[in-house]
Amino acid sequence: MFSSGSLGFQQSSFVELRTISKNRMSGNTVVEDPGIPLVSRGNGKYSKYMEDDTQSSSTTTTTNVMTSKFDNISYRLSRRKQLLRYRTIVVNFEFSFALLGIVLMLIETELFFQGVISKSSVASIVLKSCITLSTVFLLVAVVGYHVTGIQLCMTDNSLEDWRLAVTFPWTYLKILLELCVCIIHPIPGNITISAVDPDGKPKEVSIDAILSILMLLRVYLISKFMVVHSKLLTSTATQSLGALNKVKINSTFVFKALMSSMPGTILIVIMLAILVVNSWAMRTCEAYYHPDPKNSDFFNDMWMIAITFLTVGYGDIYPNSYCGRFVSVATGLMGVGTTALLVAVLAQKLEQSRAEKYVHNFVTRAQLDKERKIAAADTIKYVLQLWRMKKNNENNSRKRIRLHGKLLQAIAAMKEAKNEKASIGETAIGFIEIAKSVNDIVDVSESLQESQSELKMKMTEIDSTIKDLQTKMDAIYTAVVRR
Repeated sequence: MFSSGSLGFQQSSFVELRTISKNRMSGNTVVEDPGIPLVSRGNGKYSKYMEDDTQSSSTTTTTNVMTSKFDNISYRLSRRKQLLRYRTIVVNFEFSFALLGIVLMLIETELFFQGVISKSSVASIVLKSCITLSTVFLLVAVVGYHVTGIQLCMTDNSLEDWRLAVTFPWTYLKILLELCVCIIHPIPGNITISAVDPDGKPKEVSIDAILSILMLLRVYLISKFMVVHSKLLTSTATQSLGALNKVKINSTFVFKALMSSMPGTILIVIMLAILVVNSWAMRTCEAYYHPDPKNSDFFNDMWMIAITFLTVGYGDIYPNSYCGRFVSVATGLMGVGTTALLVAVLAQKLEQSRAEKYVHNFVTRAQLDKERKIAAADTIKYVLQLWRMKKNNENNSRKRIRLHGKLLQAIAAMKEAKNEKASIGETAIGFIEIAKSVNDIVDVSESLQESQSELKMKMTEIDSTIKDLQTKMDAIYTAVVRR
């Protein structure tokens, strides 16, 4: 693909070649003008860096300056705003179609569990056909979302060709992975495969359970929906700061921001979602592949998922199918990850802030000063009592031993208060204080270096002045001696 500037260059070159050939055919001598640039002025992208020669412009063919549409900053801003609005609409369609497909799948599965419909009935085929239709619209919306992302990259980087905005092969792999996740859904009809249960008995099982459970992977679109409707994305200030600091405003950034602002609410929502979704998945696995009144009950499955999520595992209820065991393993891994997040949040919330730490350290330091003064007063008191007993020649050894022990305790208490006060001063210093101290030291060292350089300059000036004075004094001495 050629740009508009290159087309202008070819047209102007073609006109000049035709003029030269006509002059040669007519016998005229053509003298090349050294002032004509090698690159034609038709290439509008670099025309502003060329010299404007009025003499040569009168002899050369004038061409219109073809500029790129991305050179206009107003066009880029309006184009970006339009693309962001279009991407929000596309994500809304994605979320709506994904949610519609999940709701229809839940309705069809629950009706099958209750025995209202069968897999070969008309109602089941109609519901699954609606799920397939919503999936088709969802795939179209996914492709539209990625096309909009490529157009945004082209607008941000002033790219004329869309292939420059695509990173091979990661962009294609990401699109393919998202399409593979969204395309999973129960197919109309009753498709069965041969499988072996944990007891070693072969039987024909339906693939609808696996497809229905994997269809729940579409919940990742919730994060995309939250991102496009978050104030962090719609705010121009946040986008500008993120671009200046090379920070991408994506799902990870929004999740971290929510965990910083409302960690308790986010963790509760995550745990409840895991409990409900995994309980339904466990019930579906057990009802399809190992029907059992005990394991096919939703509340029993919630109890099993809860004790698995909390890594307790009483063993009163356990999965009887391979599908159920897989769900249990996934639940345990989710429980470990959520517990780690909960511990991190609690540790952060229970930690004192800088102001609270300063107040606590100040109060503790004042209390330790008071204890040290009391211990010092007790030390002086017991020393005077022992001195008075010695002066009065009292021979009460029991009293002397008791006073001596109290004196040692007072001295030990005074030393302990002193050491604790010093340790409080050490623990009060954090990373911010260290950084501030380092900055202060750097400022002082820079000021010292500047003062030292000024002193060196002044010393150099003084040396030159002394040398001049010495030269003049030698000249005066020579003149005096000659006279």
